[in-house]
Amino acid sequence: MKSLIEKYPFEVETFQVDYTGGLSFGFLANKMLITAGNHANERGFGKERLSADGKTWVLSRLAIEMDAYPNEGEKYYVETWVEGVNRLFTSRNFRVLDKNDNIIGHARSTWALIDMETRQPADLTTLYDGELAAYSCDEPCPIKGVSRARVTTTEPAGEFVPLYCDIDYNGHLNSVKYIEHILNELPLDIFRTHTVHRVEVSYSAECFYRERLAVYIDKKGDDHEYDVEIRKEAGEVACRAKIIFK
Repeated sequence: MKSLIEKYPFEVETFQVDYTGGLSFGFLANKMLITAGNHANERGFGKERLSADGKTWVLSRLAIEMDAYPNEGEKYYVETWVEGVNRLFTSRNFRVLDKNDNIIGHARSTWALIDMETRQPADLTTLYDGELAAYSCDEPCPIKGVSRARVTTTEPAGEFVPLYCDIDYNGHLNSVKYIEHILNELPLDIFRTHTVHRVEVSYSAECFYRERLAVYIDKKGDDHEYDVEIRKEAGEVACRAKIIFK
């Protein structure tokens, strides 16, 4: 049996940094999802096996909290492990370490398994005779999970339509692209003076190619915290998010 916790090495490449020279949040989130996929595949409950059975993982909630970011050319590491499994959801945690193995961030995520044809959830407790639960462990993760963002504004900050580069292998808007489109609608000045400390996302509806979407943003108190919703044309909320700077 493979270890419960796995550590994966990465290096910040030139095209992965934002204009400050540090790893961009979108690429960081993407690397976390890559580690989740690798960890699951190596233990027999990942995309490779599930696709053959007509099933796929869908990210439901994600909370990432960072104290620092690696810079261009620096190595860093992402550790991941499964925290718990119930019938409809499984929890997966992450830890980010810098080149010297100092912890610089954590993340919590919640996933569902769905049938690719019916889009209905599958029972995780019976998946491959309980193999997933066998890899669950009690390694602590010190950050909180996703809270509830509350948006009251009636005017969108911006709009976008998912195009080719936004769509993942499941045929819907990539989980990280939600975050990137939200960050694109925030004022540039905040990025000049602050860093993204915490991002929470709760995904509630799939979004598809060329579907028109609007981003609604409420500033909370000062310029350091924002509650966000991405809504479809008919008003349905596709995701809720909270962005906190420091």
